[in-house]
Amino acid sequence: MFLKVMTAGAALLFASVAQADQYSPAQSCSIGPAEFQSWFSSGEISRNGAVTFAPSARFPTDNTKCDFYKWGHQMFLWMTSPAGSGLVLTSPTFYNVNFGANGGYFIQGDSSGYLKASKTLKVQALRTKVNTFHLKSAISQTIQPDGQAGGRDTLMSLNGSIVYYSVHANDMFAWFNTAVINGDIGQDASFPSTQADLDRLKAYILGQQVKVNDADAMTMEIKASWIDADKVVGKQTDYVTIDADVPNYQGKVGAREWTIGTPATVKKKIALVGMHVVGSVKGHPEMVWATFEHRANAPDNDYYVTRSPQFQPITFNQLVPYNSVGQWNFMQSNGRREGALQPQMKVEDDGTIIALTANGIRPNNTYRVNPWGNLPDASSANNNTQLVTLNRNIDGMLATTAGGADVRSNYIQIGSVWTQDGSIPTSPTDTGKQIGSLLLANATMETYHQEVGASIPDAFQHGCFGCHNGNVKPEQALVPTNISHLFSTSNQPLVPK
Repeated sequence: MFLKVMTAGAALLFASVAQADQYSPAQSCSIGPAEFQSWFSSGEISRNGAVTFAPSARFPTDNTKCDFYKWGHQMFLWMTSPAGSGLVLTSPTFYNVNFGANGGYFIQGDSSGYLKASKTLKVQALRTKVNTFHLKSAISQTIQPDGQAGGRDTLMSLNGSIVYYSVHANDMFAWFNTAVINGDIGQDASFPSTQADLDRLKAYILGQQVKVNDADAMTMEIKASWIDADKVVGKQTDYVTIDADVPNYQGKVGAREWTIGTPATVKKKIALVGMHVVGSVKGHPEMVWATFEHRANAPDNDYYVTRSPQFQPITFNQLVPYNSVGQWNFMQSNGRREGALQPQMKVEDDGTIIALTANGIRPNNTYRVNPWGNLPDASSANNNTQLVTLNRNIDGMLATTAGGADVRSNYIQIGSVWTQDGSIPTSPTDTGKQIGSLLLANATMETYHQEVGASIPDAFQHGCFGCHNGNVKPEQALVPTNISHLFSTSNQPLVPK
């Protein structure tokens, strides 16, 4: 194996390379039309067509990295599929999760596709047909996740939109949390990852006279990031969008403070820029942690891929250098890495945004420090190549459907992480059995916690499981559901005990 350097344009994922070279087949994660069309409800690859959920309950036991990456991608395409007047993510299959002083509230979606602001947070409103989810700004609250991970820092796009965050759980997650709260499933239970786990949860749900259509998807939790649709880079039609009530911020770029006005929320069209897709699969109660971004968010740091000259039994690692040429939502064209990733503002408990520097409230350049979720060196070439090839295959087919380009062809999977045997990491440094994208971070959600070093807290330099772990003290037993910051016995159940 030897090293080559590749120069690339702004769209690094589809960078131009010598025709004689190809991605190394042995290191690729490939999907062809026959397999991909089986993901679609119609059995055909169609523009913005409905994709079915990945059958988590039947996840292969004899699996590969590629199986996990495909699972995450199918789930992302499912949740961004059309449903009613909105998306599967905003449909009755998913609950929007709002947080109040007494824990989280599971509020079922509807067919309108419009996320309306919560006015009361009363428990009796949970089972109504009205979606009363309050789309979150970066307001820090007691229960994670909410806003930027690990603190009160907020993020702004170059065109001046604050990044909003929404939190969701599928119905299986909400009912599992309810069953544990009500004592029908023990508090020492893991997220369902076996057929016996699933059957027990399905029996509980059936006992509540409720029907679910995604039982084999098992339990899922989602966090998404959004910006004002009228402030995106490029065309709005290149983004998944929804209508939502968002905080009514009053202030201008450069001001020292932004406050929430009256009324407290305003209706806006917002565009999806990032999504964490997290769920249990057969044999993996630690859950698979995948993340996606819009390709126009930010550039990648240097990274390597493995390539092979055609018709030659050799491989080489090829450097794809940092390149910020082009238009980005969170990086200036030709922007430098130096001076990037510096928080410019924070949010107070009441939602007020306060500047952290004399420059006032403003954007700051952002890039992905560890592209594809691993260190930017040649040791990551294999993992990078799997993700690059899968994105290339899927986005290529979505961009060339008979009806035209699918909007979802503009999103890429940044990476996924899980453990070798389904074990749950007990602490931020319990990394020995982790597989996949070990330093995974989303540029819109873990913007300021991407770097590694002696001065950085362990929780912020070990990817998803740095924060999401069992957090076991020496005198304590492992509580498997501690891995989730959304699950809690303090949440309000869907039905009373």
